[in-house]
Formats: sequence, C-alpha cells, structure tokens
Amino acid sequence: MKSIVLFAWLALVPAAAIASMSGGGGGMGLEGGLFWGADLDRNERLDPHEAKAVHNLAEPEIFRRFDENANGSISRVEFSEFMQRAPWTDPFVHPAKTN
Repeated sequence: MKSIVLFAWLALVPAAAIASMSGGGGGMGLEGGLFWGADLDRNERLDPHEAKAVHNLAEPEIFRRFDENANGSISRVEFSEFMQRAPWTDPFVHPAKTN
C-alpha cells in the first residue's frame, strides 16, 4: 500500500509543478512584442533609430509628439500611448490631428 501511495505522489507532484510553471500560455501581447522587438539595446527606451521598427513612430513629427518629456527617447508609457492612438489605421497620423 505504501508503494502505491508513494508512486502516486511521485507521479502527481511533478505534473502539478510543470502545470504551474506554464503560466497560462505566456508570451507578450502586440504592444510588448513590438516594443521589445524594437528595443535593440534593451534599455527600455526607443531612440529614433530603434523606432524605425515600429510603423511610423520614427517620423520626426510623430516621434516628437509621443516623446512627451522631450528626452530623445520613447519610454514604455509613451509607447503605450502611441499604440492606443492606432496610427496604422490612417496612412499618416499628423501630430496636430491627435489632440
């Protein structure tokens, strides 16, 4: 009887541990994937060169519009705002039209 209980325990514990490590599908959403795919130096900011990987974010007017603190880079928060504006729905989103 002890061996059956031990065997069942040894079979169930690793299965439960593996299931809990999966994280429910994982992966990044569109926004996170685009940001981290473009952030080549992994400093959690996109400079104008890195921004070229994301639709029209590298356009000077667009970059300045979303670089809210004018530090020359797009943070995750600024990038999130860019993504919420859905610039890919129009051929070009002019900063004057986003206010």
